[in-house]
Amino acid sequence: MKFALLVPILCLGVASMAAKADTLTLNNGTVNPSGGSAEIYPYSFQLGNSSGTSTVNLMCLNYNREISAGETWSITEESIPTGNFVTDQDYRADAILYSEILHPQARVSASEVQYAEWSIFDSADLTGNSLFDSTAQILASNALNAANNQQLINSGYFNQFTLYIPSDDTSSGPQEFIGTATTPEPSSLMLFGSGLIGMAGVLRRKLVRA
Repeated sequence: MKFALLVPILCLGVASMAAKADTLTLNNGTVNPSGGSAEIYPYSFQLGNSSGTSTVNLMCLNYNREISAGETWSITEESIPTGNFVTDQDYRADAILYSEILHPQARVSASEVQYAEWSIFDSADLTGNSLFDSTAQILASNALNAANNQQLINSGYFNQFTLYIPSDDTSSGPQEFIGTATTPEPSSLMLFGSGLIGMAGVLRRKLVRA
């Protein structure tokens, strides 16, 4: 996700499931020095739906599509899938990483969590990118492993998240985003998810000492 003069953002996308059709209007992304030339979480949007208009902060799931500040597009708000398809697992890993960026570990930067998020669908695009460092790689790997935790799936943990999938979900369309559900689950569940990838900080310290 990178901003140019007119605030274009780059990201890439994947599949969708189904739900109510709404609209997103991009206000801006977050300029964060640790993100290099890319904008990282949070991205500020105006969400329009049957309840009216509200401002929401969302996290980008993809890396190579382009949008601009003020641009509006149609989306569906969808729940995190709990099935066994690879993309189901990927979206669950996205949700775990979103939980991580809301409740960051010590010594893990927002940029590392964001790049871990982008790698779930677009790992090839991050090859050789120094910001997709060893910690980001560990975060992504652990999130993917935790995404198959049946106890976590059965607990209702993933009910606290919402996917925002563009109606034009193609390589030329806007990117996908994730946010907190309108009626979130208890914070203990959110923290439980972060704990699933909590070893990343420990592993990072070991890597630094090495």
